[in-house]
Amino acid sequence: MFTVYQFLILKNINIINYLTLIIFVSNYLLGCSSFDHPQYLYPSEKEMQVNYLCRLPYYDATSPHQSWAKSTPDLLIVGHDRTIVYFNNDRSFLISKDSEVNLPPGKYKCNL
Repeated sequence: MFTVYQFLILKNINIINYLTLIIFVSNYLLGCSSFDHPQYLYPSEKEMQVNYLCRLPYYDATSPHQSWAKSTPDLLIVGHDRTIVYFNNDRSFLISKDSEVNLPPGKYKCNL
């Protein structure tokens, strides 16, 4: 004896199974697709080296006592033998060039 309630319960179960399958497949397909948005990409080696050099003055032991300690870096100028970090308050910090940083000489914007 098949009642209306049993029919509706089986129909609801089929709908729930179908919706679960649709949600699973759509999440799987969206998760496997690649996004071209730059916020999902890793930074390049050049960007990481610029960020490293812009943050390097803050790791100096005397930096809390300097006049630029409360300011943010604005510009990075890389030369052949030294690097200069300019801050927003017109102060600068001189860094001797490391062998592990291989940025070509030029001016770079600090984005911290």
